[in-house]
Amino acid sequence: MALLNWNKKLSVGVESIDDQHKILVDTLNELHHAVMQGETWSSTAPLLRSLLAYTRNHHAAEERMMANVNYPELKQHQSLHRELVQTLQGFLATIDRGEAAINVDSLYRLRDGLTNHIQRVDGGYRAWFAEHGEPLRIEAMPCHASNVSWVEAKSGAGFGSEERS
Repeated sequence: MALLNWNKKLSVGVESIDDQHKILVDTLNELHHAVMQGETWSSTAPLLRSLLAYTRNHHAAEERMMANVNYPELKQHQSLHRELVQTLQGFLATIDRGEAAINVDSLYRLRDGLTNHIQRVDGGYRAWFAEHGEPLRIEAMPCHASNVSWVEAKSGAGFGSEERS
């Protein structure tokens, strides 16, 4: 059973952003499935790192789209994006240090955070885009094509894992 099912309540009315949000939902569901199957950290860590890497790339694409239509709340949205990424990085670093583990409760928090951000924060630009035209389609790079390669994502490079020995 999926942790989060895509539905029209999660749609922000911009196809390319909805497509990116669907990838985030799918990745979260993959992570949930792995945890529910009792997979080890060596199996779940790459999924969490992939979620973080894609989140960064999605935020960058979304912010470029907002800039293309002069979205007046762009600065506030960027700030919220930074906070979300810092939270994910902190969560990953805590797990890497052995101070926490990915469990059902942490997955529920990730799900709720993603759902709230999409519906409340991203939903705020729906009317602006409808009135000012849909922005140019900008794709979020998959993590293997981003500035954080899949190998780096799997190893934790760039995600606060520099503290590992």
